[in-house]
Order: sequence, then structure tokens, then C-alpha cells
Amino acid sequence: MLGAIEYFKSKKLLVGLLAALVSFQLPVTWVVCAYCFPVYDSVAQSLSELSADDSPVKWVVRSSIIFQAALIALISLTATSIARVGKILLLLAALFMLASALVSSPSQTDYSPAHRVASFLAFALGCLWPAFSKRRGENGAISRSTGILISLGFLAFTLVGWSFWAFASQTYFGILQRLNILGQSIFLGWYWWSSFRKLG
Repeated sequence: MLGAIEYFKSKKLLVGLLAALVSFQLPVTWVVCAYCFPVYDSVAQSLSELSADDSPVKWVVRSSIIFQAALIALISLTATSIARVGKILLLLAALFMLASALVSSPSQTDYSPAHRVASFLAFALGCLWPAFSKRRGENGAISRSTGILISLGFLAFTLVGWSFWAFASQTYFGILQRLNILGQSIFLGWYWWSSFRKLG
């Protein structure tokens, strides 16, 4: 990975492009595909339902999720300012995101237990990595206390969203999940871009 890190150090424009992609490509795909699927309820329904086996846009959404997982894996391996535990959590989040795309929900009204577990773990691990992002004794993009606060904020938002989905008959889970994905994605893209910008 040292070769990849050195390559990205000399390609700041590419880093900026990939950071923008990891920040926005999945949320934008969700909005566009939801618009192309008129019976889909963007307020209540999740990304899992948009990628379900009976969705007409399933391959576009699944491809976007797989691409996002690949970008997150790339970031976990090349972000020099992320501590080892943070890198491992990010890589695991990417792997579970990949699994959630490969083991999809069978329909809009039915769910695969494996898909639910993979999706939840992808979200949860994506919430936790900022708390472990700072290398000991180094000036990272954020302080350790800030990373912990960001992780707690993401985790609280995730748990609130999933509680809406699990216990409420009329939910706003779709909106909450979309905001969660957007927030985590933007933070990750900014952190990766910032880590290379600091290298000079």
C-alpha cells in the first residue's frame, strides 16, 4: 500500500475526485433511483428496499453500494492519518456493505436476515471508526475527543433511525437513513482528502 499512498500524494486532483465520489455518489444514486421508481416511498422506505430483488433499479443501486464499499476499502488502506484500529473498522464496514449488496432483500415487503445483519454492521462500524481514527502522538485531522463525539453522534442517529424502522408503524426511516449515509459519507470523504492535503 505504500506505493498507492505515494501515488495519491502526487495526485491531489484524483484524491479530491475520489473524496467527492465517496461523499455523494451513493446518496445521489438513491435520490435518482427513487425518482425512477414511482411506487417507492422515499420517506419511509430504506435503501435495502430500493435494491431488493423486485426493484426495477436494483442493479443500479447494488452497483452503487459495491462501488461505495470499494471506495471505503481504498480509503481504509491509504489514509495515512487513520490509526490501525480505525482502518480495520473502516475495512470491516466496507466488507459488510459489500455483503449487504450481494445478499439482498427478496422483495419490498420481505427481508433477508443476512441482509439485515450485514446492513446494520456496515452502519455501526461506519459510526465507530472516527473514535479510533487518531494515531497516538500524532496530529490527526481531528482530535481523539472530537472523533469520539462524532462516533457517538453517528451511532445515536443510527439507533434512532433503526428504532423508527423497528417499532413505529408510520416511519421516517428512509429520510433518517439517507441523512445518516450522507453525513457518514461526507465526513469520510473530507477526512481522506484532509489526510493527503496535510502531507503537502
